[in-house]
Amino acid sequence: MTCVHTSKLYFGLLFLILSVQKCRSTVDRSVQCKIINFKYVECFWRSNTSATNYTFSSAFLGYPSVDCPEYIMEHNYTVGCRTPLQDPKLRFTEFSTNRSAARNHTFSKTFHSLRREVQLNPPYNLSVVWNEQDSTLSLQWNSSSPLQNCVVYMVRNQKDTRQPINVTGTSYTQSPVSQNKSFVFQVRSTVSELCGGSDLWSNWSTPVEAGTGNSRPGGWQGFYGVLPVLLCLLGLMLCYCERKRTILLPAVPDPSKNLQDLFHKHDGNVESWVHISKELKEAFEPDYTEPSCDVCEVMPSCPTPDASPASQTDNCDEPSTEEQPEDEPHTEEEPAGQQSS
Repeated sequence: MTCVHTSKLYFGLLFLILSVQKCRSTVDRSVQCKIINFKYVECFWRSNTSATNYTFSSAFLGYPSVDCPEYIMEHNYTVGCRTPLQDPKLRFTEFSTNRSAARNHTFSKTFHSLRREVQLNPPYNLSVVWNEQDSTLSLQWNSSSPLQNCVVYMVRNQKDTRQPINVTGTSYTQSPVSQNKSFVFQVRSTVSELCGGSDLWSNWSTPVEAGTGNSRPGGWQGFYGVLPVLLCLLGLMLCYCERKRTILLPAVPDPSKNLQDLFHKHDGNVESWVHISKELKEAFEPDYTEPSCDVCEVMPSCPTPDASPASQTDNCDEPSTEEQPEDEPHTEEEPAGQQSS
């Protein structure tokens, strides 16, 4: 009996060891963690079982375990966790995770360190300045990494198939450069080997174009960005001024279109053109008669007023042949009062 119990015990231990090993291999493939820009730890998991909401906790060696403060959701299920990183130096220490599901099923994983699992944010604000004097092209950018001295950059030109260039600063200069040549620059970053290095690179930055008139000294790229806005404002000002001019100085109408009917259809007859009614025309016509009167010019040879009107008329019509006596001088008699004096 004792021998039988001992064999059962060995068989049970072997089954338990195989089960634990199987569980560990599954967990190792499901949970992956990395440090993002020295600011937080991001862990993802993919389960081969049915959709389940997992709870997650993690801890660095020597620090208490922390429940996940921010879950990453996908189709209303938890697929990851984002935990703030208290100190960038913690990437060199051991990191352990626990993932739990319903029915108290817990899966654990321990990372020796996250030193090689650091991914930085891509550089931003790329700008290009072309120097006419020495024919050099200067590329500059910014980085959001809190450890600027621990960052190395890679610069590539999409128009050039040669190997990208690694630089340690936030600028790159290329010379001599032909202004007629086109350039499309992009930059990405990673952790320098002097600070532990990393196997992960950031994403490529937004490309910036230079050459063929796209880049000029003094910030012409910014001017080209503002040029569409200036053109729109100029168009609005022209429309506004044209409207004001139309209101203050209206256009003189062309009467030739309105007078075509007068000359072509009515032969210049204004009364027919304006359609004057018969009643209106009759209202302006005179409805009275005035007798005629003969007018005679009174001459000195005309008879006195005692003569008859007929004789006056006859005498006026015929010229006078009588000789008029010459005027004789005469003197008026002085008044008696003056003679006596």
